[in-house]
Amino acid sequence: MSTKPSASKPKRAADILVDTLCEHGVDRLFLVPGESYLAVLDSLYEETRIDVVTCRHEGGAGFMAVADAKLTRKPGVVFVSRGPGATNVSIAAHLAEQDGVPLVIFVGQVAEHERGRGSFQEVDYTAMFGHIAKSVFEVSNPDKLSETISRAFCDAQTPTKGPVIISVMEDMLCAETDIPNFPVLKPPVSGVDTRHVQQVREAIEQAERPLIIAGGGFDALEARPALKAFAEAYQIPVATTFKHQQIFDNRSDLFAGHLGFKIPPAHLACLQKHDLLIALGTRLGDTPTQNYQLPRLPNPDAPIIHITDDARVIGRVFPTHLGVVSHPADFCDALAKYAPTMPEGRASWVKEIKDFMQNFCSYTPKTPGDGMDFSYVVNALSAQLGDAVILTMDSGNFSSWVHLLWPFSGREQVLAAIGGAMGLGLPAGIAAALRAPEKPVISFVGDGGIMMTGNELGIAVARQAPVKLVIANNHSFGTIRLHQEKAYPERVSSTALLNPDFTAWARSFGAWAETLDRPENASDAVARFLAQKGPAVLNVLTSTELVSAFISVAQIRKMHSS
Repeated sequence: MSTKPSASKPKRAADILVDTLCEHGVDRLFLVPGESYLAVLDSLYEETRIDVVTCRHEGGAGFMAVADAKLTRKPGVVFVSRGPGATNVSIAAHLAEQDGVPLVIFVGQVAEHERGRGSFQEVDYTAMFGHIAKSVFEVSNPDKLSETISRAFCDAQTPTKGPVIISVMEDMLCAETDIPNFPVLKPPVSGVDTRHVQQVREAIEQAERPLIIAGGGFDALEARPALKAFAEAYQIPVATTFKHQQIFDNRSDLFAGHLGFKIPPAHLACLQKHDLLIALGTRLGDTPTQNYQLPRLPNPDAPIIHITDDARVIGRVFPTHLGVVSHPADFCDALAKYAPTMPEGRASWVKEIKDFMQNFCSYTPKTPGDGMDFSYVVNALSAQLGDAVILTMDSGNFSSWVHLLWPFSGREQVLAAIGGAMGLGLPAGIAAALRAPEKPVISFVGDGGIMMTGNELGIAVARQAPVKLVIANNHSFGTIRLHQEKAYPERVSSTALLNPDFTAWARSFGAWAETLDRPENASDAVARFLAQKGPAVLNVLTSTELVSAFISVAQIRKMHSS
């Protein structure tokens, strides 16, 4: 007896692919068109349920899909062609893996009869993406296409979330099948065990200096009140992981700082005084742990309680006192229901953190001779915007001023590259402006990063996406220059940049643009910048001497000479 599902009218595999995407709630996808998936482009021609964003480079398309996924909490979708298209989009796959972002990448593949013959642009995508992607599928049978897509979407959303690759053979997309579409698969959901809640509560009550390290598990706006309620109920300081500063109110007495890339030694020393560490919604990688010094390897200074929704990361690097598989926000909600009794030493610990952070976050603007202090722009923007804002940040030292000075309330949304990829800033801003046009979207980018994906400004202009792009233009790869000065003082090599006139460059696309080179003009220039209805670019001529918000080139050289 046949077990084949009841037949329906045959369809092209390409049409089934698009139908399956719609069934999974995909309403926008990003692509660079390629001949290896022409049938999918044809199927999208009359599909009104999906907005197709055509990009200039697969790296930019992939970055947009990653940013869209961060905002929607659903898998981002990107289509690229074989060979060069796949290699270009690999930066987005790597970023999605590092950042724990659900991403589904469709790659056109050579026809089945060409497979394995070293054909034009042929690549083995399992070998290429095997150590980056959660799963790599190759589909040669149209009967299996819808099922494969459903499995891929489920894999991408199963903790820890990440990228999945689907290689679709060119000839398969034109073949027909009468197999019905496969049902949508749902990723598993973890719960809360009251026994674990009681164990955590008891550990907290025995501690005088507990510390929370909170990460991406609280990226969703609706998850953040649980973190706030837990921290306040138990009076525990909260340090946020790299690029997740926005998840907790930075003005709170309990804010213990942002665990960015190599925080100042005094900050690390302050946090190392904890006697209980509670890691919530983080993988405890090398950056938030400050190269495995918070906590220390191999023997942590205090017990570790690790609560996250992926069992594979608990106890993988650090020995834990208690590992709990649960969504961190749900667990915080359960903990907050109790009314704890505070040990006497807790108040002094909170005050110590508060006093340190007040001194640490103070900043006096500088007057360098080679350009502006970027703080003037950051302060002007934060003063003129509320917290219902989306900030996108490229990688670079210019972001240190944003992390230090922006008054994060816990309600902002921030799209940044935990994996450190340059080029995300503008594509992420475009994706955010398309997804949430009612919110101000500010993209902070350096002059190095903007030249990597700046061509995508054409999309913003074509769609009149109201992204506001701030370019910190100091004619240098600033982050590398800082490391260079520390490791090889006064031997500057390969980090100086020759830039175009970014104001003229932006205007050539049709965007509004203005150059800012004097701090006293910052407030008025920012007001004009924010008043634009469409895409706008503020070209800020910043200082190379002020290589970071925390240190200057002269200070680094003085350290070497003393």
